[in-house]
Amino acid sequence: MKKENSKLSGYLLIAVFVVPLLIAIAMYAMRDHMPTTKSISHGELIHPAQPIQTLSIKLKSNEIIDLQGLTGKWTYILYSPNGCDLQCEASLFKLRQTKKATGRELNRIQSALLIDINKVSTQILERNQRTRVGQLLKLEIESGEQKQLVNGVIYLIDPNGNLMMQYDAETTSRGMLKDIKKLLKISNIG
Repeated sequence: MKKENSKLSGYLLIAVFVVPLLIAIAMYAMRDHMPTTKSISHGELIHPAQPIQTLSIKLKSNEIIDLQGLTGKWTYILYSPNGCDLQCEASLFKLRQTKKATGRELNRIQSALLIDINKVSTQILERNQRTRVGQLLKLEIESGEQKQLVNGVIYLIDPNGNLMMQYDAETTSRGMLKDIKKLLKISNIG
């Protein structure tokens, strides 16, 4: 009886160490066939990130800035070439709230409104003094093709100049805040 108990104890001890190892090996071998969890980001990830080769923006002051003027910080770009309607103003409000809510990380984030500079009102300029307002002259990604931005969409450019995320009009500022906080936390750049 004692010999059978010791044998059983030995087999159980071996099973405790071997079974998890076998399960891990099987899961690793089947990783391409396993269901994946839903993305936890609130925006749409642009995969792979698109390195921007050329970017030219004409500011309201007639100054032209290029990609170097935007690199070094996380940059939100709101594209609204036909003027700023209610949806555009709501998106600008979301950008302001998101930036303010980051607290001490505020200096790592900047925003830009790309609009026809002849159609921008003074009220928008006054409410968004920390937002660069200008007209998009050219945006070219590294492959050499012209990038077509979508009206009303907010884009996120990383500090290295890569177009990496986009947010539609329905995205909440809370969702954008969660995404940028994660990026700021894990990023050593910008």
